[in-house]
Amino acid sequence: MARSDVVNYLINTDAELKQTYLLYQDVLYCFRKKDFKKLKQVLNNINPNISNYMKTSIKTLIEFLPYIKNTFENKYHNGFIEGNNIFIKVIKRIAFRFRSFRRFKTRIMICKGLLKIKKTANA
Repeated sequence: MARSDVVNYLINTDAELKQTYLLYQDVLYCFRKKDFKKLKQVLNNINPNISNYMKTSIKTLIEFLPYIKNTFENKYHNGFIEGNNIFIKVIKRIAFRFRSFRRFKTRIMICKGLLKIKKTANA
């Protein structure tokens, strides 16, 4: 039995589950295609026969629609910067014994591959 057959069987057992699943798939499609007009249309024309959890999610999406539109229209995001900030916080948590900021900064740069360690002949 294929996965799609299992999904079709399960969603056809319950009307609420089916409507919730179809709405979820529509929202996913809008996000993948970055189609804001369709997303707005999907969120405003929801079937009342969906789960309460999905209703809460839809309310949240409607509340943040201006920000979602902004992410659809702009290709820039702060993911790289946030990743670096989290990385530095983890290094800071692990290396709490560093007394020198210079050593702390060097450790970060070595871990990020921005600085190479010179191997000595004695080692």
